[in-house]
Parts: sequence; C-alpha cells; structure tokens
Amino acid sequence: MSGADEGGGGGLVLTAIPEERSAIERALTEAQLPAHVIATGDGGVRAARVAREAIAAIRPSAVIGAGVAGGLSPDLSPSDVVVSVRVRDAAEDAPPPDADLVRRALSLSGVRGATLFSVVRPALSVSQKRALLGQLEPPRTQAATQGATGTVGCVDMESASWARACASAGVPYVILRAISDTADEDLPGYLAACMDAEGSIRRSAVARGAVFHPGAIPALLRMRRRVAECGRALGEAVAGLVIALPSR
Repeated sequence: MSGADEGGGGGLVLTAIPEERSAIERALTEAQLPAHVIATGDGGVRAARVAREAIAAIRPSAVIGAGVAGGLSPDLSPSDVVVSVRVRDAAEDAPPPDADLVRRALSLSGVRGATLFSVVRPALSVSQKRALLGQLEPPRTQAATQGATGTVGCVDMESASWARACASAGVPYVILRAISDTADEDLPGYLAACMDAEGSIRRSAVARGAVFHPGAIPALLRMRRRVAECGRALGEAVAGLVIALPSR
C-alpha cells in the first residue's frame, strides 16, 4: 500500500497500476493537495482485497477511484475522462457512487457521465466490446438526477470491486476513468493468456509473449503511450475533485 500513512483520514485515491498512481501523485504534489494514493493492483480480486485494507488503515472521508478503461461507446476518444454515474458487473449493479461527488466531477471541464462495466477478463476485441455495450441498459433515473445526460459506457476490471469495498465500509466514493482504447480498437489477443490466478495481467508474461507475437508490438507501444496520456488527464481531474473533498 505505497503512498499512504496509516490512520491519516482525509481523501483516498485508488488506482490499479503504478503508472496511474505516479501520474496522480505528481498532479497532487504540483497542486499542493494532500491525499493518500494507493495502487491496488489490477483485476477484481486483488483490487477488492487491497482496497479494503487501505480503507481500514486510512479511514478516509471519501474515496476516488481512478484509472484507465476501454471505451464501449463509439463516441469516446483516447484520454476522454468519465465519471461513474453507475457501476456494474456481469451479475448486478454495484452500490451507487456518491451523488454529490458525481455532480462535482461532472462540473469539471470535459468530464462525462458513464456506466462502468467491470469484467473478470479484459475486453480485447472490437466484437467483445460491442457485446458488452449491448448488455448495458439505458441510463436509469439516477443518472438524470445527477445531471449525467448522454451517459456513455466503458469497461474496466476494478471499479465494481472498489465500489463494494467502499460500500461495506460506509465510505462515499466516486470513480474517474480515462479512455485508453476505443470501441473500434483491438488489443493483442494473447493478453488473455497473461493473467494470474487473481485476474491481474502479468507484465513478465506480456513481455515474453511479445517475442512470439511481434505483430502485437505496435499495439503494446500504443497502449503504453496512451496510459501515460491518460495518467495526465486523470491527474488533472483527480486534483480538481480532491480540492473539494471533506477533511476529517
């Protein structure tokens, strides 16, 4: 749980991977804003466990989840930032995000309301993304009451786990996501074979796999560049939201 002092209270920012954490820490430092920033690891199982541990240790006044996501709606572009109007997985809706935090996020420049669909395995192909988009119901009344007209859909692997960890601890939360791959972009298919038992993508396996799938290298380099661009966009959005968080 790097980046946090135990028992400090205040705001807690959850990311999945170190690149996201570093970008957000840098933005908060530049803005001179205090917050604990934790990388839970990717994948729902590890994200849930580390989120629960961090919330118990820090006892935050509110939690902001932040990370990259795949676009499901065709009108989402790389580095677009969205906020969780609704969070769900294949089974059901997760506990809803805090309405006031959602409204504050929607007041930030360029941030759009979204349904975040958490999956166990990454959505790597255009056809998989289309199938997931087809599973999303139209935005519920909740979205309209939060001012999130035109809600879009995106896919990730941690949001539902973070949401349930926050709800079980009685802590308000909201999740920001930046789009790293669009609805019409395929990712290397062999990434599905690079997952560990907890659903995280093993970077060593990705690197080894590139040797046997050289055609995937341009896409991997694009992903790396996009994550950096998304980190900058997320850092700005998180800083804009942290400044409004209650302290305790």
